[in-house]
Amino acid sequence: MKRIFLVCAGSMMLVFSAAWAQPVIRDNGISNASSYTSDIARGSWFVVFGTGMGPASISVYTGALPFPTDLSGTSVSLTPASGGAAVSARIWYTLAGQLAALLPSSTAAGAYDLRVTYNGQASAPKRVNVVDTNFGYATQSQNGLGPAQATYGGLDLNRFTTCTLAQYSTRPARPGDAIILWGTGLGADASSDVNGGSAGDQTAAGQVKVVVGGIEVTPLYAGRSGGSPGLDQINFSVPANVTTGCFVSLQVRAGGRLSNAGTIAVAPPGQSFCNSGTLTEAQLRKLDQGGTLVVGGVELSKHTLDMVIPGLGPLHQKSEFVQGAFSRSGAADVGIAGFSATQIGACTFYRIAGGTVAPGGNLGLLDAGLQLSLSGPAAAVTIPRDDTMVYSATLYDSGLLGQGGSGSPTLTPGSYTIASNGGADIGAFTGKMDFPSDLVWTNENSIADPISRNTPLPIQWTGGGTGLVQITGTGLTVSTSTATGAVFTCTAQASAGAFTVPVSVLQQMPVITNQGANGDGTVGTLAVMATTDSAKGQGSFSAPLKAGGTTDQAFFTYSIGTTRMTGFN
Repeated sequence: MKRIFLVCAGSMMLVFSAAWAQPVIRDNGISNASSYTSDIARGSWFVVFGTGMGPASISVYTGALPFPTDLSGTSVSLTPASGGAAVSARIWYTLAGQLAALLPSSTAAGAYDLRVTYNGQASAPKRVNVVDTNFGYATQSQNGLGPAQATYGGLDLNRFTTCTLAQYSTRPARPGDAIILWGTGLGADASSDVNGGSAGDQTAAGQVKVVVGGIEVTPLYAGRSGGSPGLDQINFSVPANVTTGCFVSLQVRAGGRLSNAGTIAVAPPGQSFCNSGTLTEAQLRKLDQGGTLVVGGVELSKHTLDMVIPGLGPLHQKSEFVQGAFSRSGAADVGIAGFSATQIGACTFYRIAGGTVAPGGNLGLLDAGLQLSLSGPAAAVTIPRDDTMVYSATLYDSGLLGQGGSGSPTLTPGSYTIASNGGADIGAFTGKMDFPSDLVWTNENSIADPISRNTPLPIQWTGGGTGLVQITGTGLTVSTSTATGAVFTCTAQASAGAFTVPVSVLQQMPVITNQGANGDGTVGTLAVMATTDSAKGQGSFSAPLKAGGTTDQAFFTYSIGTTRMTGFN
């Protein structure tokens, strides 16, 4: 069972393809085996994606410890970029498109050139960073995203509802419960590599903390799981004062680094399912059993971008647009949707690696017709569908310099309707939403640039309707093909008029000079946006499905506010 919780036994994302004469490692194809974040920790499991790296059918090592350095003709070597002897990794499974390997704890931190050899043919090297710590935990979606693959011990899994799933029993956690995260990357432990031993609890040495719903707790145990090389377990108690819900945010900080960001389900004492605010118990049970929900959303946006360009001074770009889509989504996808993932009064934090944000994705977009129609005060707009089944239209764009814009300002407060005659998957529907007055970010001009990561950040506003306000910060380092960095989102009731972003969140942001226009490739933003409160049913509508039934969740929402370019230091 323990190996299942590390990387789900190689069953995820397996690419069955014929072996090529020379293995090829995919760009950004080397990552932590549980979280799929970049960098390999000493003594941890990692995965490599590519082509021609092993046999066409998966080969999994099931013999006695230790794991071999060659499995079915596949081996992995890491040569120090500064020169020196190569390190041989130990192989768990291999096939043409994917392999999993254990990096010896004796490997020194630094830059390495990794090569995969299959049947005597070596790949071109790919540069990878070996670090002391990069913990990641396994998730139900088997890709490091969404709800955690957490247990209470034995075959008892953390899920939304109390039921059975194959040989497992499932239930949500309750405040005070002890829970176990499974993953890899806490750091070197030479006693584990060969025979599955353990150096014991590393909580203090690794400065390990678990952040549950914004509350930081010290683990009961953090270290190797006996009998399983490279497999780490973190045992912790759910805080008694945590805000319960189906998607309570969860991250681990170890060795100064954050893990992948996911969630756990926490129910009130004595309740057999968690409360999501929008999802019914039947829908939650369907997700627990591996089913999908049909969800849809259309968003009407009014947005201002503020920035300062050297030599030109302050510039403002105003835009209005509408976009939407319908999809079949599983638990991980539903978990990051705006209608379910919102935690009022709390902040969530995600790392971005290789151009992707964890978590994300969907199981398939659906056809709701060739176009949607939008009507409201002074607005009558057709919204076309593109080839990917996404609907979008720009209503107004001033252009960054006030030139080259399109349309004219359209969106004013009032009632708006979105409608469709239906398509191959979704039938005809109509949704209504009240678009509120503008949100005014009243202390925007008093916020320093760059923003200090060591001082609480107060945000104040007026207006924005009766829904929510979301404060989002991003910090990215951008190249021609990838983006790395971080993003946080804090949520408050619009009526509160203020929210303070805590230092514990800001300190996780990377240092961003915000001089991307001058060539250093870093970009930072801070956005304050009003949006609907789906838990109150704002903008909720239903659409018929051509296959029978109706959408499980669908919302017509608004987004109104300002994004400013900024740095973080």
